[in-house]
Amino acid sequence: MKRSLATLLTDAIILGLCIAAILAISSNTLGGGSGYLQVQTHDSTYRYSLATDREIHVQGPLGDTHILIEDGKAHIHDSACPTKSCTQQRPIFSERSWIACLPNQVLLTIVGETEGDKEVDDVTN
Repeated sequence: MKRSLATLLTDAIILGLCIAAILAISSNTLGGGSGYLQVQTHDSTYRYSLATDREIHVQGPLGDTHILIEDGKAHIHDSACPTKSCTQQRPIFSERSWIACLPNQVLLTIVGETEGDKEVDDVTN
């Protein structure tokens, strides 16, 4: 079955539009910038917007943990822990993703825009 040039061109345009739509949706869904970074230490909890680039220093039992928020993503830049494995983790940006520095008792979690305002729906045992 032969196809005309116009049909092939139409198919290529439709395919291109579908790919563009998928890329736009995935960059909106997977890209950083929405939500908050929740930082939990051994004695405190802090919350920072992912929309604003910043440097954060928190104190753990071993010393200072240096956290960076850049381009809607967060990561541990440096920490007082002995192995520094937390600094080797990829930046986090999607809801419920996390990085932990266990020796220094620092936990980074991405929470949604209203996650802290939600009430408990139910409790299970």
